Amino acid sequence: MKKLSVALISFSIFFVLGTVSVYGLTLKNPINCGSDCTLFTLLRIIIDKIILPIGGVLAVLSFIYSGFLYVTAQGNETNLKTAHKALLYTSVGTAVLLGSWVLAQVIETTINKLR
Repeated sequence: MKKLSVALISFSIFFVLGTVSVYGLTLKNPINCGSDCTLFTLLRIIIDKIILPIGGVLAVLSFIYSGFLYVTAQGNETNLKTAHKALLYTSVGTAVLLGSWVLAQVIETTINKLR
């Protein structure tokens, strides 16, 4: 019971402080698509400014982690299999990320030609 009341009091303080700190701020729209704000523009901004940078950073970190697994395997067969599997999954994930971007570009170009 005591842990629950401490948790509720902590949450209340966090909520009040967060509300007070945000109340005085004016937030700018992070997705500024200007006067030509269509669904395609919004999706392009989301993909180009959110998904690709985060996915690129995660891909680089995954490749570094896979290399670390190879180095620390030191010839152990089970650790080498784990490192190889991690590298394979990282490569496939990066290919899917870049392939989805290319596919989105092709679809957008095709739709724009149809208009």
